[in-house]
Amino acid sequence: MSMQKKELQRLVLTTLLTGSVLWGGTAFAAQEALNEYSLDAMVVTATRTEMTVKEAPSAVEIVDSKKLEQTQAKTLHDALKGALGVNVFNDFQGRSNVSIRGSESRHVLIMVDGKRMGGELSYNSANAWDVDRIRMDDVERVEIIRGPAGALYGSDAIGGVINVITKTPNKTIATINYEYGWYENGKGAGYKSNLYLQGAEKQYSYKINAGLNNNRPYDVFEGNDANFYGKNQPLSLNVGYAFDNGNKLSVDFTRLKEDNQQNDKNVKLGMGMVFGGPSGPTAVPQETKTFTTVRNDNTRTDYTLTYSGNNDKHDWMLRAYKSVYDKDYTKFTDTYKKKLIGGVWGSWTHEKPSLMHDTVKRTLSVIEGNDTISLSEKHRLTAGFEYRQDKSEGTRIKKNPAGMSNVHDAYDEAEINYLAAYVQDEIKPDAKWLVIPSVRYDHSDKFGSEITSQIGTTYNAADDVRIKAVIGQGYKTPTVNELYHYWEMYTGMSMGPAGYRYGRFFEGNPDLQPEKSLSYELAIEKDFGEDSTVHLGVFRNEVKDLIDDYWTGGITSTLTHPGLSGKDQIMTYHNVPEAVLQGVELYGSHKLGKDIYLNAGYTFLDAKDKTAGTRLEDRAKHQVTFGVSYQPENIYAWDLSFDLVSNINYYCQDTERSIMGNTYYKTKDFTIANIMTSRHLNKDTKIYLGIDNISNHQNFGPYSDGSLGRMYRVGMEYKF
Repeated sequence: MSMQKKELQRLVLTTLLTGSVLWGGTAFAAQEALNEYSLDAMVVTATRTEMTVKEAPSAVEIVDSKKLEQTQAKTLHDALKGALGVNVFNDFQGRSNVSIRGSESRHVLIMVDGKRMGGELSYNSANAWDVDRIRMDDVERVEIIRGPAGALYGSDAIGGVINVITKTPNKTIATINYEYGWYENGKGAGYKSNLYLQGAEKQYSYKINAGLNNNRPYDVFEGNDANFYGKNQPLSLNVGYAFDNGNKLSVDFTRLKEDNQQNDKNVKLGMGMVFGGPSGPTAVPQETKTFTTVRNDNTRTDYTLTYSGNNDKHDWMLRAYKSVYDKDYTKFTDTYKKKLIGGVWGSWTHEKPSLMHDTVKRTLSVIEGNDTISLSEKHRLTAGFEYRQDKSEGTRIKKNPAGMSNVHDAYDEAEINYLAAYVQDEIKPDAKWLVIPSVRYDHSDKFGSEITSQIGTTYNAADDVRIKAVIGQGYKTPTVNELYHYWEMYTGMSMGPAGYRYGRFFEGNPDLQPEKSLSYELAIEKDFGEDSTVHLGVFRNEVKDLIDDYWTGGITSTLTHPGLSGKDQIMTYHNVPEAVLQGVELYGSHKLGKDIYLNAGYTFLDAKDKTAGTRLEDRAKHQVTFGVSYQPENIYAWDLSFDLVSNINYYCQDTERSIMGNTYYKTKDFTIANIMTSRHLNKDTKIYLGIDNISNHQNFGPYSDGSLGRMYRVGMEYKF
């Protein structure tokens, strides 16, 4: 038996024994404070129908409005802190990505009110930066589904689903919020401000949400800004009308505008050439200074029209929406040089500035609908369809036409059209059983058709004991980004022979094949009165043809890539023949006394490339979460929220990124803890202050987790 199998068995046994102790009635902690992680809370994402967390076969977590307010979460990134089995990390360009149970970021579907969003053309993620862009000021709750949901949501959901559910206007409310933050050294962060209005009168409703956020530079070294900084301006409008028959019509408009910048200063000594002497070119010491400014001017605009209704038999929805993302990227570099000749430094000379400019436009157009039919008290059927067009254009898209070997001279536009239909049946044979089978048909004009299915069940063994099981298939087709993305990430510096550079270049792989997965999940839950609950589960996800990015170790050539002034390292995608992600989850909740709530969770993850026999990178083998909150009934008293996430045996690799072909692996552990306290000055005015990353964990460098260290927050909220 391999060491990995032995380790897994030991951990499973330990976890089961721990669960046995908890089963005996030991008060334990929870993933969320009890009133936030209520098993009676309603959830819609797990089955596309409304049911309680207790009923849902899938592993579900809800971060509700009370939790969002208590932690003063301003973005989805903040809201996901401490969520069990969820890891939010930054890539080397500062983009936030989210993973569930070790899945790739591209395997986690992020939605707002059930809608996909057009976003970045990023080499490593379908949702890059989304968790930083989605604001929480208009959010009622966040629903997290751990584990595959492809039978209902299709591509991108084989790892899990995060659905952000916004508020429904039912009365007139106005809220103004302002927050200022700064890092340990006084740099970075900046301010966040927001205005939220909602109203409802007779048959009409409306809501307006507008913000202005400004992020300051964060300097790692003098002249080098580690983060993109600048202005972020979100705006959303919603108007709704309720007809006399109960049907509803709503129109939504959202717009996000970003004005981001990043600066870099580089000073280095090297050798330069002096020409024109009697002995020919002469090598002399040379000092070079480069000043680089990178700008990302981004705009995302969303339009939505929804018509819905319900009665005793039907609960239906028909929706059309479009999400357009525009990116304008510029990289301007100024270079100055001086040479040491005869022991004397010459004056600085200004080289011709270099300019890199590219654009990206991604348009996501969707028409979808579904209907839930109540056939009886014990039988509910849901059927739906989806048409989706994913179109990308710009300088970062190169679609290789048939018969052409030169990808660089190809087209700069590509699209894939999708059509899907699904059916789900909810059956209650008796008071103890709930069985939910589902089947989905997917078709794309690029990869043809596929049928996937899933079955989940919840068995109430006793009033306070539930057994849950899910078996399901997943199917994910390569995206336009993964097939045709074409981008020089870093311009290489001239080294060695003339024209030879060590830059970094990325290109998609048009030969990628769809991913297919088979997942298993088994869990048992027990309540201890009204104050405590425990969940113990095991999961396994087998993925064939896993799409993964890697450095090829190859070098581009000016012959195969004309237009490049040298040679670069190539990064691309490939299919991993077989990968397995399996593990154990243990979490629970306990109300300690009148106003104190505890929570804790543990996830063991064994994620590996079965073909190569190696671990999958950017994942922790062990994750521990803990939280405690003090929630006094007196709003004029200080409340308190503390949460902690510890990643143990976290594995990342600087991999094939070396041009020499050597591989460098590193394992690191890190813990992030946050604290927040607040109180009301009067019934309408609330102040709060907190510290993020109390331990001051910092990890810089091109492949860091993006943590910039301890950050302080202070803010005020006024409702009227």
